[in-house]
Amino acid sequence: MEKTLNKIMDKLDSLDQKIDMVDQKVNSLDQKVNSLDQKVNSLDQKVNSLDKKVDSLDQKVNNLDRKVNMMDERLTDEQKRQGDLLHQLINTVAATNVKISETNERMASLETKVDSVVIEVKEIKNSMATKHDLEYYDQMISEHSRQIYKLKNH
Repeated sequence: MEKTLNKIMDKLDSLDQKIDMVDQKVNSLDQKVNSLDQKVNSLDQKVNSLDKKVDSLDQKVNNLDRKVNMMDERLTDEQKRQGDLLHQLINTVAATNVKISETNERMASLETKVDSVVIEVKEIKNSMATKHDLEYYDQMISEHSRQIYKLKNH
């Protein structure tokens, strides 16, 4: 029986060693699990930090969207205003062109009249007596008057 007891003891020792090894492995696994837990916690913190950053980016994107929409509205308003100004300019230019055409017609009429007046002035100038002519006539009249006087009195 001693042999059996020794065998049992050996088996128990072997089992004890195996249990110790399992304990060591469990301890090692516990440490690894703790390490993994720490890493998971660290990852959770990083994910939370990233979530906050994503939320912040979402807010910034929303703000940018609002600003872009406001700029689009302002640009649309500015384009409408410029379109209105362009139509006013087109109308003004059209009215100015009409007035220029009317003015050109008047200018042509005036040029015709001025040309006619110039011709008439040239004709008058050619047919009128000059100062020299009048002085000559005055001199001749005086001379003739003297001659007539002399003829009458002699």
